[in-house]
Amino acid sequence: MSYRRRRGLGGGRGGRGGDRTSGSPPEEEATGGTQEHREPGGGTAAAAAPPRTQTLSELFAREPSPEPVANGGGRRSRRWLISAAVVAAFFGGGYLAAAQWVLPGGRVEEDASLVKVPELVGLTEDEAQGRLERLGLEYTVRSGVTHHLAPEGAVLAQDPLPGQYARPGAPIYVSLSRGPELHVLPDVSGLSQRQAVIVLERLGYEVAVERKIHTLEGGKAIETRPEAGTELAVPAEVTLVVSEGGPVVRVPDLVGRHVDDAQGALSAAGLELGAITYDPQALGAPGRIVGQYPPPDYSLREGGTVEVRVAGDVNRVDPTRRWYERQDQNR
Repeated sequence: MSYRRRRGLGGGRGGRGGDRTSGSPPEEEATGGTQEHREPGGGTAAAAAPPRTQTLSELFAREPSPEPVANGGGRRSRRWLISAAVVAAFFGGGYLAAAQWVLPGGRVEEDASLVKVPELVGLTEDEAQGRLERLGLEYTVRSGVTHHLAPEGAVLAQDPLPGQYARPGAPIYVSLSRGPELHVLPDVSGLSQRQAVIVLERLGYEVAVERKIHTLEGGKAIETRPEAGTELAVPAEVTLVVSEGGPVVRVPDLVGRHVDDAQGALSAAGLELGAITYDPQALGAPGRIVGQYPPPDYSLREGGTVEVRVAGDVNRVDPTRRWYERQDQNR
């Protein structure tokens, strides 16, 4: 550790022999032990000179005194603690200065010009603006958000909060309601129940399913209530009407009848003729029905289909009934 000597306090360089304190070994300076700086001419003159105050740059740039190797970890820890303390002091001082300037709290009694921020939440836009202008504060809209309960233009939030203090002319930020979110109900008729529910729920609606007998295929969406095209706020409940199919009817017995008569019998019951399969090996007159599915007296939704199996070869069966009537007469 180096020191600058002051001249004129007890002599020049010739007095160096008296600088070292008696009893201190000469090797103490060389080994980095404890050193005492005395000015030439005695310790009284050195003590009379006040120490110079060091700056932060000098404090951190100054090389530390050499210490034993065993104490190296403690030396590094102290340096980190000093650095952390200085950084914390800078940040803490900046925060306190900003808090005192932007939102002063501890000096309210000293500064009579500060204004107490009023409660604005729930007021309309015009009411909030008028209240702030009367107090000398600046009304500033920060954002707008949809809200299913608050009417359009109502104040939802504010910054600073009510009860805090601000300087005259300071901006007070508010967030306004845009009112409820609106959607136009889509037409989901013809979709399956699952598809229709997904479409409506993705728009934000709660779906209640209602079933009714209908000529539309079972499980298909018929309509919504409110009807498609209605502008509706979110959230809201939408009723989805789903078809159960037609009414339940009994399947007639078609075995033994001619295939041409099957459609008439099924139509009378509210059913349709489905697939027709020809069986050349069947025991029966060509063109006669020898089997059906579903079987007779089976409960089926109106509009359902019945499949039949017909005796004979499809390429040799005359589609008219006259051929079968002639065959019956010739037997």
